[in-house]
Amino acid sequence: MLTISIVKYEKNYLELQVKGETHTLFAPLIEYLLKHPDVEYAMYDVDHPLLQNVKFRLKTKSRDPVEVIKEVVKQILNDVDTLKEAILSQL
Repeated sequence: MLTISIVKYEKNYLELQVKGETHTLFAPLIEYLLKHPDVEYAMYDVDHPLLQNVKFRLKTKSRDPVEVIKEVVKQILNDVDTLKEAILSQL
C-alpha cells in the first residue's frame, strides 16, 4: 500500500515521504520532471530497497509543484498509451 506524507509544501517546492514504493514509480517520474521547463530540480532518495521508503523533492522555477506533477503524469500516461498501441498494432 502506498502512503504519502507531505513534509513541506510551498509556492514552488514540494517534499514528500512515500512508503510502499521505490524506483519503479520515481525513476520515470524524475526523468520526465527533469525535462519539464518549469522544473529547477527533482530528486528522490530511497532509504533501503526492502523498506520502500522514498524521500521525494521537487523545486519549480515559479509554478505550483503539484500542477507540474499533474502535467508530467499526463505525459507519462500518454506515452504509455502510445507504446501500448504501437505494441498492439504489431500483434
